[in-house]
Amino acid sequence: MRHNAASIASAIISLSLVSIARADDLSVADIRAVHRHGQTFVTWRDGAEGEAGANYRYALYRSDRPITRENLAQAECCARGILNNSAKLFGSAFFMQDRLDPEKPYSVIEEGAEPLPPWSGLAVHTAREPARAYYAVVVTDADHKPLGRVVPGRSATIEPVEEQPAPIRPIKIHDSTERAAAARTSITGARGLPMQITLHGSSGRGGDAGATGDCYLYFGNRDLGYRDGLPGVFSVSEFRGNPENRLLLRPRDALEHPNGNRAMETYWFGYWCVPQWADHQDSRVYPFTENQLLWMIRWSIEKYGADPQRITMRGSSSGGVGSWNVGLRHPELFAAIYPVVGRVRRVPAVALEGRLDRNAPAVMADGTTSYHDHVDGPRFVAGHPGDLPFVGWCCGRHDGWTTWPENIDMVQALTAGHHGFAFSWNNGNHGGGGAAGRLITQYYPPEKFARDRGYPTFGNSSIDGDMGNGDPADGDLVGGINLGFDWKDVSETDYEWQATLSNELAEAEMTVDVTPRRCAKFHPSPGEKVTWTNTAGGSGEATTDPHGLITIPAVRIAPKEGTTLTIVRRK
Repeated sequence: MRHNAASIASAIISLSLVSIARADDLSVADIRAVHRHGQTFVTWRDGAEGEAGANYRYALYRSDRPITRENLAQAECCARGILNNSAKLFGSAFFMQDRLDPEKPYSVIEEGAEPLPPWSGLAVHTAREPARAYYAVVVTDADHKPLGRVVPGRSATIEPVEEQPAPIRPIKIHDSTERAAAARTSITGARGLPMQITLHGSSGRGGDAGATGDCYLYFGNRDLGYRDGLPGVFSVSEFRGNPENRLLLRPRDALEHPNGNRAMETYWFGYWCVPQWADHQDSRVYPFTENQLLWMIRWSIEKYGADPQRITMRGSSSGGVGSWNVGLRHPELFAAIYPVVGRVRRVPAVALEGRLDRNAPAVMADGTTSYHDHVDGPRFVAGHPGDLPFVGWCCGRHDGWTTWPENIDMVQALTAGHHGFAFSWNNGNHGGGGAAGRLITQYYPPEKFARDRGYPTFGNSSIDGDMGNGDPADGDLVGGINLGFDWKDVSETDYEWQATLSNELAEAEMTVDVTPRRCAKFHPSPGEKVTWTNTAGGSGEATTDPHGLITIPAVRIAPKEGTTLTIVRRK
């Protein structure tokens, strides 16, 4: 929103008048409350504008009766520490200078409506039960000490708002057909497309959800942030492809810091804090960002009719951490994940206030579970023998962020669990390790995977690279694990599983362990014996492990040829 010179001059005059007001006379004005889709949007005009209001904060109160100065203490404090000019659009107001900039855009609270006016405040309360509620907004200092008055009709509502719990709903603020690259990314409305979630690396300044696609603003509930109503954005684009288009969901890992002077990023997981609504005083790590991702992914699948069996995730650096922490842990949602130079254990816990050392003990929201145990990728894999998303990842041996030994541990854990994965590396650092991922996308593109589509997993391939002893200088400086494999004609019945296997990189006969995964019908019982044959001349007997998995060891594959493996249960 742009302003002419006259309006700016008027704002400056207003600022001068407000700045000389006594602190105990401060009051917001023009309070309004409207309820939509399970949330009440409360707006007001700040108690002081411009730099005069920069040090003020705001607190939102709620009650089942009109709020006055006399009964304010009995009202529920829904949110405190709300920043000045808080109606600025998410992504454009993490810093004080941006909140004071009249050129920065403002939020809308209803699709198609005009943005809120300059120097507006905005807070959102999510209904937890049906109610008739009154609201008030009080000016405070940065330490939450009340400074202003409660004035009915000015800073406190005098009519109740009817509230009903309902699923929160994002607000579209841009349409894909009106944005940059619309010819390549606008939504066609086709149903049943695959969807890829892309997690960005750290930017340090927050930002918006990109210049393409349908863009949405949302206000979270208690599950999504340290206080109710924290805003966020995401976009959904449709990229033209062959043989079909795909949907691309781009969320944003950032939130407003309580000090109002920076964007806070969370490695796409969450942060160490005491939520404003919590009943405990000790800081804990809440997976708020993970909850945001899961909510917006599921909402987008329903909204755009994406194929729920073909959801994938990828990200680099902190986005790679998010792909590990969120994608790997939700096999009910993701068919495959592609972390790029992402750490798999000892991820620092971001602290909302203060500082938490990377190795300091911290507990999750339940007050008991160790945070570092929770985000330990190899530990998670070892404890989850069921089907996980296929994992294709890469790094450089000299990456100081995702260390070489932890990647070796992840390979060993996935191999021991007979999970589907491929790993490639080079001798680069954090900036160059991502180049090793080209072989992953070449051999294992997202279209190969669906949660309802069975496939063979591989382990102990005879042409795997040498990872060495954990020292980045030991072993093959460039290499990979499970690279080059392909499969076709996967079929199964209650009593037989079959697939044709090949490896493009094999220069001579090779061997590899093979385990069927994501089977729909072929489910031998633990301890059951089966027989197997392959067209390369091998045959034998194998026993189902305690988790119901059959692994055929050392299957022979001829170079440049396919080998058909058949596994049969006794009837």
